[in-house]
Amino acid sequence: MPSITLHNVDFHYDDPFVPVLKRVSVSLDLTWKTAIVGRNGRGKTTLLRLIDGNLQPAKGTMTVPVPTVRFPYEPADPTRQTLAVVRDCVAPFAEWEREMETLLKRDDERSLLRYSELQEAYATAGGYEIDGRIEREMKALGLAPGLLERSFATLSGGERTRALISALFLRKGVFPLIDEPTNHLDIAGRELLGEWLSRQSGFILVSHDRHFLDLCADHVMAINRAEITVCGGGFSAWQRRQVELEEGERRKRDRLKREIKSLKRSARQRRDWSGSKEREKAGSHGDKGFISHRAAKQMKRALAIEKRSDDKLSEKESLLKNAEKERRLKLEVDATAPDVLLTLENAQLGIDNTVLIDDLSFTLRRGERLAILGPNGCGKTTLLRTLVGELPLLGGKIHLASRLKLIRAYQTPLWQKGRLVEHLGQTGIDQTRFRQIMGAFGVSGEVFERSLESFSQGERKKVDLCRSFLEPAHLLLWDEPLNYVDLMSREQIEDVLIDAEPTMLFIEHDRRFIETVATGVIEINS
Repeated sequence: MPSITLHNVDFHYDDPFVPVLKRVSVSLDLTWKTAIVGRNGRGKTTLLRLIDGNLQPAKGTMTVPVPTVRFPYEPADPTRQTLAVVRDCVAPFAEWEREMETLLKRDDERSLLRYSELQEAYATAGGYEIDGRIEREMKALGLAPGLLERSFATLSGGERTRALISALFLRKGVFPLIDEPTNHLDIAGRELLGEWLSRQSGFILVSHDRHFLDLCADHVMAINRAEITVCGGGFSAWQRRQVELEEGERRKRDRLKREIKSLKRSARQRRDWSGSKEREKAGSHGDKGFISHRAAKQMKRALAIEKRSDDKLSEKESLLKNAEKERRLKLEVDATAPDVLLTLENAQLGIDNTVLIDDLSFTLRRGERLAILGPNGCGKTTLLRTLVGELPLLGGKIHLASRLKLIRAYQTPLWQKGRLVEHLGQTGIDQTRFRQIMGAFGVSGEVFERSLESFSQGERKKVDLCRSFLEPAHLLLWDEPLNYVDLMSREQIEDVLIDAEPTMLFIEHDRRFIETVATGVIEINS
């Protein structure tokens, strides 16, 4: 089968200079459902843009044997009816239809020839059955048929995502490249999309949602610290292999360290013995030739042992080259929090007097981590904004304990432009502490001098999350903190939350994260 192939590909961004990919060689079969995983900033989106032809490699060669189409993308006119938008994302059916209608009104040979050409293109692209195919795929993705009659601009982010992804697979003769499709999807939407993708033909996908990847990927391409690896099987199978490989390499490395230590000690002893015998020879009246011969033999053996030691040292250094540096996050909790931090009684919440949540009651106690669950648009973010006073309470009661120290993580990071070091200086944040936290997230070095516009989406999200780790808080309010955040960082965050036991209210759609972290849930129905 044909494959997308990269051979010794290098890529870097200019202004500022940011090296991203180095000597990448990989081959991806077009029948595979390939998930690309790796730390934020490793070049996952860059790789998709290279395959799509949007970027060109600085060095190396690429073979892409089929046309590609990349998600996300913006439709030409989002104000049009959803059916028309999706049709035109598949092929220019409306344009062809208008031209064919005009040509039929003419009665000349040239027009009839052109009409025949358009009709063949229209049929080849599936124009005669496209409306039915769109309706079937929308239904399979959990979208009501009535959405097709609405303006595309009125759809929620999750509805738009599913509609546009369906168009990728309705197009004929193209290969889909899908970048972070889950960020606007609730749990149910992710489940539907994952199962739907599992039934499609080949594609390349970037996502950090572990459950979602298990649903739809059959190969994993990992952009590691030192190299790129590709293996068959779902995400969990790949993750288990990675753990087993690293554990095996650690055991081998520990054994080699012991052997190297023993060899160095043996070589040092033989060198010392050889040196002492040479010194004895100077003051000896006996057989100096015999002493010199034995000393030379011991020195030769010492050199041979040192050579074996160097070989084992090289072998040791070749291990764990892809293992990520283990820097544990640290989260401090303010121990002065009261037993009950927050109570809602029959609360009515909404925006501009439009009620989104009615009759909500719950109590948040110290040490609880409550996940706010519900479909897109049901008012989850509205709840957090009301708690901090950004929106008025429309009815009922809210009681917040006095002098609570709240720290928020936002769905959309606060800092989007400018240099990170300047933002830190303007807000009085301790740069050393901030660098330590970012380093634990796998982000370090020149990023503090770069503009935020050059950051990956995940790196910008981590900048926003860092605020939660800077100083102790009574209560953390997190709104979709994991959007764009890489797999390893998600697991780091899970570990630190389990260890530190902070009090939290959070909105998140990552099923694994919720199952691991939440002590309870608040269900909000639309």
